[in-house]
Amino acid sequence: MNKNNGTYIIVTWNNEKEIEDCLSTVSRYSPKNSKVIVVDNNSNDRTVQIIKEKFPETELIESKENLGFAAANNLALENVSSEYICYLNPDVILTEDILTPSIEILEDQSEVGLVACRLKNKDGSNQPSCFNFANSWSLPCEILHIGAVMPRSLRKKYFLNYYKTNDDFKPDWVIGAEMVMRTKDARAIGGFSTEYFMYTEDMDLCKKISVILKKQIYFISGVSLIHLGGASEAQNVNYNKQKKLFQNDMIFVRKFYGEEEARKTADYMAKAYSMRKLLLKIGYWKKNRKYQIEKNNVAIQLINEI
Repeated sequence: MNKNNGTYIIVTWNNEKEIEDCLSTVSRYSPKNSKVIVVDNNSNDRTVQIIKEKFPETELIESKENLGFAAANNLALENVSSEYICYLNPDVILTEDILTPSIEILEDQSEVGLVACRLKNKDGSNQPSCFNFANSWSLPCEILHIGAVMPRSLRKKYFLNYYKTNDDFKPDWVIGAEMVMRTKDARAIGGFSTEYFMYTEDMDLCKKISVILKKQIYFISGVSLIHLGGASEAQNVNYNKQKKLFQNDMIFVRKFYGEEEARKTADYMAKAYSMRKLLLKIGYWKKNRKYQIEKNNVAIQLINEI
């Protein structure tokens, strides 16, 4: 295996608006001898053309079909010859070297299996990127925003989506917009799980690192990058996406905790949304009140369907 500084793995699908900024900043802030592999999931825009014309040094794999996020990343992993990899979304913009400090942690701490840096919005504000694994406790708590009223000490353990810190720490899982791993570890767990076509693959990957490798996830607080999709994804609550998220949560819970826990999780989520609906009706009077209630009703319907 060639010990260069690492290989960035990027999966694209109709990313003509983002890919140039992404690859330009990867080139600008990459350590010497690092490599980039892009797998394009059969884009029908100018993504492939932009890569070929402006970034000829990039190893481009053109799929004839949309393989999905997981399978496309795994295809790139087969072609990696470096000791380290960095999974990177095409809608990120680097503002500093993220690879070197991540590799240093992996070299110094054998118990760490994955390192992630802080994600920021384009305006410089922080994006939530560290979470607890989905189960019958964490998902209802997220629905009811219980972490918002909990003390900081409890947030760090049980309510990570509300935990804000300037210190490094080890969460359950991190958003997959940027992840650095040892190549051998990624291969040992089979890369991303392909039962998820989109969403939840990052949580599943982190869980496999914990269960199979017995290793931890490490969050670097002082190194950051911009994730453009974070803000828009937070606003995207359409029916199909929410249905897919619920379905994938159930796949995850069933896979790692069993059928009984999956049934309990769905039941508790439905009860949490019913309670949230009541709270919205009696105590929520912001302008988007009607929208929030409608969104809540859709969630209850979807949970009943799964």
